[in-house]
Amino acid sequence: MTRLTPLAEADLSGYLDRLVRDYAADHVRGGRWTEEESLTEARKEVDKLLPDGLASPDQFLFAIVAGEPEAKVGELWLALEPRGGFVYDLFVDERYRRRGYAEGAMRLAEGIARQKGARTLSLHVFGDNAGARRLYARLGYRETNVRMSKSLEP
Repeated sequence: MTRLTPLAEADLSGYLDRLVRDYAADHVRGGRWTEEESLTEARKEVDKLLPDGLASPDQFLFAIVAGEPEAKVGELWLALEPRGGFVYDLFVDERYRRRGYAEGAMRLAEGIARQKGARTLSLHVFGDNAGARRLYARLGYRETNVRMSKSLEP
């Protein structure tokens, strides 16, 4: 069984460090940022969305708790925005992947977003993340736009 519990203040800095690193790497791979600028740019975007950390309005950060015995297996960041709910981050630690925890966490996030008045739940997934794309398609999410690029470097 999977549960979402509010992220503890003690876990926030470790969570943000991992999030910024992963987000920066995704954008380097996607060609948006250089390696040199990526951590600074990623941190700026995260800080803009979470100016008050866990107390930031309409931002809900959760630990994903699951398994036998129960353990923290990942994190989920849900935001409520004028356009609806938005999942900024879903992360399951590699040791716990492919056990249904991400799917369970997303279903719980959908329920929370619905309870808070959201009529839609959206997210962004990088094009090279085939596993996540399959998960979201299985959960009923559909692509609403596709951005493509081609390197012109030799």
